[in-house]
Amino acid sequence: MEEDISIERAEFEKVWITAMASYQEEWTRMKQRYSTGQHVAGSVMFFSIHGIHIALSDGGFAVTAYEAVRSRVDHSFLYPHHLIEGTVQGWDDVNCWLIIENCTMSGKKDGKEII
Repeated sequence: MEEDISIERAEFEKVWITAMASYQEEWTRMKQRYSTGQHVAGSVMFFSIHGIHIALSDGGFAVTAYEAVRSRVDHSFLYPHHLIEGTVQGWDDVNCWLIIENCTMSGKKDGKEII
């Protein structure tokens, strides 16, 4: 875009760490609530280069690999507000979200209106 300004990776990471600092306490509490292999559920928020972003039922956030889910579910489920569940694989401390795997989707929705 015309207004975009290019910055070096190190500068971006410095800004990102500063921006995420206010979330660290909540992230620490969230990591303590989950262990690897634990079952989690939520709804699809959006898709990005990181994968499928998920709002967990208890207020946390997670991400899972798009292709792994796409190969296992009906493609009509791959939209925001569809319910998704899986198991905790690990944590992404930089972005403050859980990484989940072995996801399944039933086609049910979270009941929230799409605007």
